[in-house]
Amino acid sequence: MHPMTILFGSFALALVLGLPISFTLVLSSLLVIIQADLPLAVLVQHMFNGINSFTLLALPFFFLAGNVMNAGGISERLVKLAMALVGHLRGGLAHVNIVVGMFFAGISGSSTAEAAGIGTVFIPAMKKRGYEEKFTVCLTAATSTMGVVIPPSILMVIYGATSGASTGALLIGGILPGILMGLSLMLMSYFFALKYNFPKEHERFLGLHAIWEGAKEGIWPLGVPFIIVGGMMGGVFTPTEAASVAAVYALAITLLLYRSTSWRSLPVLLGETVIQFSQILFCVAGASIFGWILAFYRVPDLVTDFILSLTNDWRIVILLIVLLYFILGTFMDAVPAILIFVPIIQPAALKLGIHPVHLGVIVVMTLALGLLTLPYGLCSLTACAVAGIPVTRILKLLHLMMIPIFLVIILCSVVPWLVLVIPRMLVPKWV
Repeated sequence: MHPMTILFGSFALALVLGLPISFTLVLSSLLVIIQADLPLAVLVQHMFNGINSFTLLALPFFFLAGNVMNAGGISERLVKLAMALVGHLRGGLAHVNIVVGMFFAGISGSSTAEAAGIGTVFIPAMKKRGYEEKFTVCLTAATSTMGVVIPPSILMVIYGATSGASTGALLIGGILPGILMGLSLMLMSYFFALKYNFPKEHERFLGLHAIWEGAKEGIWPLGVPFIIVGGMMGGVFTPTEAASVAAVYALAITLLLYRSTSWRSLPVLLGETVIQFSQILFCVAGASIFGWILAFYRVPDLVTDFILSLTNDWRIVILLIVLLYFILGTFMDAVPAILIFVPIIQPAALKLGIHPVHLGVIVVMTLALGLLTLPYGLCSLTACAVAGIPVTRILKLLHLMMIPIFLVIILCSVVPWLVLVIPRMLVPKWV
């Protein structure tokens, strides 16, 4: 039996049987190693090499910063600023939801954490203001997808470690696409607000004074993205060092400044961080040996030759990649989707002249959309859990809410400038 038949056959069978993806990757790789009579030491060596990465050390610090900010109720401190900015628009609270989501995305780095943090604040508040429950839940789920696009982004770090693309450029490259995602959701919300006569929160724009007062309330949490991006741009620290600084900063403002978390809660927060990081680290290790076997049997080269035999148009190829990752995101967690398939599709993309940073941001954006699609849509499931309603109630409206995000992904796919303009302006040496 051909090794690739064993590899993909056992991989699919293990997934059907419900094995965790990390164990599935290791098991299917082990079967091929045994069948090919390769030394078992190969398994351990490549698993270790996969996690022996300085870039991956950013992940536990980003996880810790997000967990601390979420536990400290930081989203509530951002409401005043967002209210001053957009509360005067028709459907003001919906727009506030989105703007706070954009702010929170610059703090947490995780979409599921954002869905929980934003949902806890806005789902009850919007229901009290007369918003339909389905709309509230769908909007909150859609808003949370920006969490892995706007820096800091856990998925951008994983993509950078997997592909070799500049992690700093990937993080900065997600700024404008993330903002466009938020603006597209605001347009959709405004359409619903006009149709269903959702209320304004203020009759008029409150002015610069109100914005200043809101900024004073939320300025400390909003310092996180500026520390990360500004520090990397200035060459003060690497993305990994930026993550550690962000974690210390988050602890300082929640424990000492706001006192919204206690020292007694630290063991729980640290425990959650260890579990989150351990799960991803083992998945990275399994994907490393899986990817080595694919490379050993020249699978990426074969895929590249096949794609180039079909078309030389990079736009068609990147749209096919969007379709692939949209399907993968529906059934698979974003981390293994990056670890397994990026080494396969990246060579063909690079050969056609697609910039690695452009490709990385598009892949992460598409996987962010996959956080809404069932059966795996973690953001949708989290928002429904917060609201206490079954996910089947929101499916029709959820698919409608996905349209503006999907259009932004397509736009950024065919117009690379939207992804690359800020990195090229701020850190041209990285791109």
